[in-house]
Amino acid sequence: VGSGPSIRWGERWGVLGHNHDQSKRNWSPNLAPLYFLRDDLHPGSKMNVTIMISPTMVDGSKGGISIEPTFLPRQQAQAIPFSTSNLTTILKTFSIQPHSEYASFTRQTLQDCEGPALKGEVKYCATSLESMIDFVVAELGSREIHAVVTSVVNKEEKVKARTYRVGDGGGKVMSSKVVTCHDVTFPYAVFYCHNFQGTRPYMVPLIADDGSRVNAIALCHFDTSNWNPGHASFRLLGVKPGTVPICHFILKDLAW
Repeated sequence: VGSGPSIRWGERWGVLGHNHDQSKRNWSPNLAPLYFLRDDLHPGSKMNVTIMISPTMVDGSKGGISIEPTFLPRQQAQAIPFSTSNLTTILKTFSIQPHSEYASFTRQTLQDCEGPALKGEVKYCATSLESMIDFVVAELGSREIHAVVTSVVNKEEKVKARTYRVGDGGGKVMSSKVVTCHDVTFPYAVFYCHNFQGTRPYMVPLIADDGSRVNAIALCHFDTSNWNPGHASFRLLGVKPGTVPICHFILKDLAW
């Protein structure tokens, strides 16, 4: 996307899930499930949002973006075959009990990364910073790339439900193309990155009556014709697949 904070590189990704069915993924929403229509994304529009604050892997609150734990260097990451056939070796290498919940999440991440892309999706699981940047550059067609992430100003409160209004500039698209990278559960930093046809990013200033402010990243999907008809967004908004653009916020995920 366009200009954004610089990157300082030091479980679970956003609302949609790879197959647009939250029950099928081992990742959970970062911003309480809030779907809205593109037509509602304008200055003065009000939204009820519960912001879930926890120690995050991706943090953009201080003007930069830091990721913890850090990526492995590319050479080291490439020395560990990233595949389900190598699961036993991966678990042993990182001292993970084979029948533990974490082992199950690790297996699921590998399966998700090896699975086929959806129609209109180009996907890649980045096991190093270098491989992530290579994928983003290839998809956006430029080496002039910037990463942005939702920035929560008032972080002292762990969970707070508020009514926010959209500030000035909330309805302006940041770029015509976007690559989103979601941190996934794995023994070291791995990001599921993908580019969906017809998806556009927005920087949305959210302002509460008490002065609390969130500079949120919203993604709007203009083609939902291939989504699961039972997806929560259709039920919540009372619309059908492929009829109107559907938007949602992301908190811990990177947008490029």
